[in-house]
Amino acid sequence: MAKITPATDIDFARYYGGVQVAGRWVGRAMWRGRMIAGFGGLIETEEGEWVAFLEVPQEERKPHIYRHALAAFADAQREGARVIKAWCDVTIPGAERLMKRLGFSPTQEIMDDKVVWKWEL
Repeated sequence: MAKITPATDIDFARYYGGVQVAGRWVGRAMWRGRMIAGFGGLIETEEGEWVAFLEVPQEERKPHIYRHALAAFADAQREGARVIKAWCDVTIPGAERLMKRLGFSPTQEIMDDKVVWKWEL
């Protein structure tokens, strides 16, 4: 099993090819040895509103991911998140179930041909 730790700006840049986040964010990095194999987190897009993302290799999509997602959500709430939006790739087995378990609901909003899901405090 991979090791999951709170992520740093350097971890974000490593995983996303040098991209840096200018605003506030929280996240978790999934490590396999010295390599970041997956990444998830939340980025503040406007005051109180954050966007969640999660990229986990297929072989690591296991129930323990849920508790790490909850921890990242708690971090974002401490930073002021009141609304969290995300997209759900329904082609990934269990993705929709995870979204519902985290408390998200699908909205009428569509972005990049995908339904926007929303969680509110």
